[in-house]
Amino acid sequence: MRLEFFDDNHILDLAPLCSTRPAAELRIGIWRIWEKWMHHLQGTQHSFFTQEYLQGRYPSNEQANLRINGRLLPDAPLLSAIKALNPGETLVQNELILAARMGSDSSKNLPYEAEITLVKRPYDIFLLNGSEIKQDFEVLCANRTSAPIPNSVQHWGAHPIFLEEGAQVNGCTLNSNEGPIYIGKNAEIMEGSLVRGPLALCEGSKLKMGTKAYGSTTLGPYSVAGGEISNVVFQAYSNKGHDGFLGNAAIGEWCNLGADTNASNLKNNYDDVKVWNYSSGRFDKSGQQFVGLIMGDHSKAGINTMFNTGTVVGVACNVFGSGFPRQFIPDFAWGGSSGFVTHKLDAALKTASLVMPRRGRSCDEDETSILKALYDWSQPLRSWEKEG
Repeated sequence: MRLEFFDDNHILDLAPLCSTRPAAELRIGIWRIWEKWMHHLQGTQHSFFTQEYLQGRYPSNEQANLRINGRLLPDAPLLSAIKALNPGETLVQNELILAARMGSDSSKNLPYEAEITLVKRPYDIFLLNGSEIKQDFEVLCANRTSAPIPNSVQHWGAHPIFLEEGAQVNGCTLNSNEGPIYIGKNAEIMEGSLVRGPLALCEGSKLKMGTKAYGSTTLGPYSVAGGEISNVVFQAYSNKGHDGFLGNAAIGEWCNLGADTNASNLKNNYDDVKVWNYSSGRFDKSGQQFVGLIMGDHSKAGINTMFNTGTVVGVACNVFGSGFPRQFIPDFAWGGSSGFVTHKLDAALKTASLVMPRRGRSCDEDETSILKALYDWSQPLRSWEKEG
């Protein structure tokens, strides 16, 4: 089965995280969305049909024989319905295409009435993370034996704890009463850390000494966290290595939060949090009381940075200084509460070329091309350029 994951016309609702990746590349739980589908459908190849400027890194494949909406999460009834599709049949719900089986000149729409789980906004990433950790854990760890938990670790709880080969845990506390704890290959929980599940540390990720980590939290590959974190999802390669609070947050790749960075996740009046939507061009009600920081790839925050409830930071921003910056910081912004100037493209690319090799990656032609395209596309969002 050759699977292709397509982005529909709602993809802008998932910016800034999907400004640099297709929706199916989002990590929710332990796996990325496409990895979940590939496992359940036993796919042999995968590809993406996404925005043109992303196709260099995420190419399409005309030979794909099953196309799946990249915002869609799998469940048992949906998997059964998709497996039953014949060539030329398309599964739809309220005019939304869910999946299509290729291989026939004719086409037929089949309505799907059961409930589905779609990733509609960036905050859905952390809202869905706990249940997805549990589902991914059950599949990933089935019929496997965990590496032994060292005697120096205090652990208890109703749910299992699984350590992959090379995982390091010493002198910490693991509480799995609320959900499983997954510690990936060569991941590390340093001494003095207090951990509650559901929690997933992917390959090479770390919790620094004395970290307080609440569920439902995921650290993507080679990410680092310290201080206090709660219901946070790091996609990969991002750092929050020091004290400071981060809760109900979705963080992209190659981000860094400086020491004592704090992000509010609850308004003082306990009201519904409004969150910037790139699609509508305004702050929309989230329907949520708890929404923290949403940060796009390659963005950084200096020491002692403070973010207000529901702040959205675009791609390749550099935020610093005292006081609260605005709650929407456009892509390629440089500054803080006193105002912003443009983070010039050559400077952003230079930083990326220094940061990425630290994790064994390079700022290659594809990465450069994506950032160049975004720099041009996001120019109208930087209001100070118009004023200038």
